[in-house]
Amino acid sequence: MKDLKEVSSEDLRQELELRGWYTQNLWHVDDVMQFHDCTSEYAMRLLDFVLTSEHITDEVFRDIDALIVQHKRKDDE
Repeated sequence: MKDLKEVSSEDLRQELELRGWYTQNLWHVDDVMQFHDCTSEYAMRLLDFVLTSEHITDEVFRDIDALIVQHKRKDDE
């Protein structure tokens, strides 16, 4: 198996897209650390907390539901 540390971030992103993952909005610890004096470990924990919060998840699904008006929801069948 190829050492993934040798693969570029762009190649990794493209591979994930080929597998069906949305990758156009990825966050990095640098996004936090450019404005706040903290460790990369803390920045990662902060990103994990914020991006997996119930509020964010609810907003994403609410917007998906609002934009997909021409398709039936699976639970409506």
